[in-house]
Amino acid sequence: MQSEYDSISREETRTATELAYAEVISYNRKNLERELQNESRQHNRQQNKTKRREEEL
Repeated sequence: MQSEYDSISREETRTATELAYAEVISYNRKNLERELQNESRQHNRQQNKTKRREEEL
């Protein structure tokens, strides 16, 4: 009975660890997407500023 309990406990620990890894990976993926969108917006803003300055000249 004790060995079965220990086996189940190890499996629960392994499952919890894998779930934590999956959550971290999911967060990192969403964060990377957000950062890339921000960089793209910033780049577009900079291009628009440059284009406006050229048009003013």
